[in-house]
Amino acid sequence: WLSDLGAKVTGYALPPPTEPSHFPLLGLDMASVLGDVRDGESLKKVFAKERPEIVFHLAAQPIVRRSYQDPVDTMTTNVMGTIHVLEACRGCSAVRAIVIITSDKCYENKEWLWGYRESDPLGGFDPYSASKGCAEIVTACWRNSFFNPQDYGATHRTLLASGRAGNVIGGGD
Repeated sequence: WLSDLGAKVTGYALPPPTEPSHFPLLGLDMASVLGDVRDGESLKKVFAKERPEIVFHLAAQPIVRRSYQDPVDTMTTNVMGTIHVLEACRGCSAVRAIVIITSDKCYENKEWLWGYRESDPLGGFDPYSASKGCAEIVTACWRNSFFNPQDYGATHRTLLASGRAGNVIGGGD
């Protein structure tokens, strides 16, 4: 979709986790860089080369069950990976907009029948949900500390937002 709108698209991700994978079958008009968001230095090098204007951060360990099996991987990917993306953005003067995608699981689980609201407490009982709540807190921290909307145009030219989506799309889906 972005390519159809005329954007030059570069993706940065781990190799697809399954073989076969839908990803190569799509024949996308984009550059695909294999890398890990936990490797902040490699990510910064890609940002320096590609000089993105708009960054969508969707990289994650997205499986709740796996978060119980490997909570450290989940936390380092979802929390430190988000920090690495934000720092790569902060170090790249070309970046104008950042969209951090977390999850609708970032809220403290109240077992309600209705959906959560943005004003509801962040948290989670499982490592995955907690990691996504942490990613939201990290995003708010960077927005307030480095990309504050009140300072836009004076100290920076980057807008930062987060979206809390369900886990429905990705390279291996």
